[in-house]
Amino acid sequence: MKEVLIKILWFLMLTGSTSLAQNRPNFLIIVADDLGYADVGYHHLSKDIPTENIDKLAEKGVVFKNSYVTAPVCGPSRAALLTGSYQQRFGFKDNPGPFRPSPEVVPGISDQFPTIAEKLQEKGYATVAIGKWHLGGQEDRNYLPLQKGFDHYYGFLGGASSYYFEDECSQFFMEDDQPIKTPKTYLTDLFGQKAIDYIDEHDQKQPFFMYWAPNAVHTPLEAPQEVLAKFDHIKDPNRRKLVAMQYVMDQNIGKIIKKLKEKEIYDNTVIVFISDNGGKPGDNYSLNLPLNGEKGTLYEGGIKTPCLIHFPAQLPSGKTYDPMVSSMDIYPTLLSFAGIPLPKHIDGVNLIPFVTTNKNQPHQQLFWKNANKWCVRQGDWKLFYDQKAKKERLYHISEDPYEKEDLYDQHPDKVKDLKGIYAQWDKNNSKVAWGWNPSAVGKYKVHNQFTFEEIIPERFESKQFQQVEVIKNPKKQGLNQSEHVLVLEDGEPSSKIRVSHAPMSPKELGYCHLKIYAKKATEVEVHLKLGDETEFNHQVQTYTTTGQWQDLVFDYSKFKGKVKGLEIVFKGKNSKIYVDDIWWNKNPQPITVNDASKVEQIQLFTSIKDKNKKILTWKSIPNVDAYEVRHKGIVIATTVNHYVQIEKGIPLREIKVKARSDHKL
Repeated sequence: MKEVLIKILWFLMLTGSTSLAQNRPNFLIIVADDLGYADVGYHHLSKDIPTENIDKLAEKGVVFKNSYVTAPVCGPSRAALLTGSYQQRFGFKDNPGPFRPSPEVVPGISDQFPTIAEKLQEKGYATVAIGKWHLGGQEDRNYLPLQKGFDHYYGFLGGASSYYFEDECSQFFMEDDQPIKTPKTYLTDLFGQKAIDYIDEHDQKQPFFMYWAPNAVHTPLEAPQEVLAKFDHIKDPNRRKLVAMQYVMDQNIGKIIKKLKEKEIYDNTVIVFISDNGGKPGDNYSLNLPLNGEKGTLYEGGIKTPCLIHFPAQLPSGKTYDPMVSSMDIYPTLLSFAGIPLPKHIDGVNLIPFVTTNKNQPHQQLFWKNANKWCVRQGDWKLFYDQKAKKERLYHISEDPYEKEDLYDQHPDKVKDLKGIYAQWDKNNSKVAWGWNPSAVGKYKVHNQFTFEEIIPERFESKQFQQVEVIKNPKKQGLNQSEHVLVLEDGEPSSKIRVSHAPMSPKELGYCHLKIYAKKATEVEVHLKLGDETEFNHQVQTYTTTGQWQDLVFDYSKFKGKVKGLEIVFKGKNSKIYVDDIWWNKNPQPITVNDASKVEQIQLFTSIKDKNKKILTWKSIPNVDAYEVRHKGIVIATTVNHYVQIEKGIPLREIKVKARSDHKL
């Protein structure tokens, strides 16, 4: 009888025949970060994890026992969740990274795959995203949350963040589409409070969609001391931190639920809880047991995550649903609750008829493709390429859910069949991609340099300077005509700033240049961060041209090793120091005229937009206005970009690129 009533209510809402159509539900999607499959209380697999508020949602909601995400890493998984589609359709095979087939490619969600926020926004929903984004925007503002359907955004664009910001940082955070100073509140609490404030201030006459994505429980392992004290009984200090971090997340979920109840909209809010991928026991000390594998792998522990939907008004209460479902299903399910037709690009399915009737199964097949790893699941059979072992593996999941017995050699026909199914699916995927593995996505690499003219995805931090901020250039003169610079204020006699960035190989190094402006002379040290946190390589120069911009050069031409970040130390008391144009080239001499710098790393790549054209690219030079491209001495292109499309037949040896400045010293 209950199922019949649910069907009737569901039909009335879709047809708009009752007030239910005017009282459309609110939506809250909660995305945990790197959460272990065992690390929710309602799974009854970890005795040390207290998740009382998540467990209460599970008690009255639908728990999906076999819920899969579309990738074993964060960014691609989130792209599929928000688009309802396999993210490989638009190139999101890996996290946003420096490698891609050409500079024409920029990481982000394609406009051809509208997000759930865009579809809800079109139909009158208020939309807000809070927390980690990891879906592009640093290189192109068209991929920021506000351009992907969200009215408001508060969070950070990259893949990871510290939880504490007691030191001073540059504008690592974003509010709407503008960088802001980094807050000094424990991050999960901050994101929780932002959600509560939004609900408190929102006009309840308009339904809302909230995408709440705290970075808990992603590393670094950081938790408030008063919370850690609650878990003194846990002997492993790292596991203790993980449990404390998760406890804070759960408590904030409880506070959000309390606010929904206070505003009397809890019963009309669909709440989804999910993790973006599995945990990584050796990194954040989460647990996926009894599943095999972890984040980054295509074993069950990397792609099978906790998931539930709470909406007792229209879904069964306290139900466990066994058939396999996908994170892509959330999009069509929520649109169906709102009575909105599904767009054509959807790969997910509306789960409502499945969980209310128990008939059929949402999916007979699911697919994965992450960098060079791939996987297909058909019914009970799962075939995947284990990149670490460099071999294909076959498992019968219903009989072997923990993937202990590889059946690859015993079932060659099944292997052949599944490989054929996967190949057919892969035909519809984009050939364009980006990421961290050049063999999987392309050999063009974005260069590491900081001009402070773009959105700053990196966190420039300091415990000595009282302020670290990107500002409009107040000293726009001489060598530096930039619009923006990094200002360091009120430092100690020896103060440093620090930043991590994408790893650089020795061939990308050479000479590190940076521009300095101060009123007093100061000794400047550049420390390269190597693989180990405490291992640095030091170089020292002195700023002497007080009251003017000076280009300092640090010689790393003979340095060997992979660089993951740098520190810059300033010795000597200055109330303000301005820093700009931190970049690498092969020029050992200080720059005195910007456009006299030689254009380096000129390369050709096949255009992804026109196969009959080539893309000529080079390392950009800060503080120049344009580049002239010459073929046999004749100018064939002028551009402000660091690449240009040219005819396919022109050989690289016949091309010269020269920088040009319209402002002269």
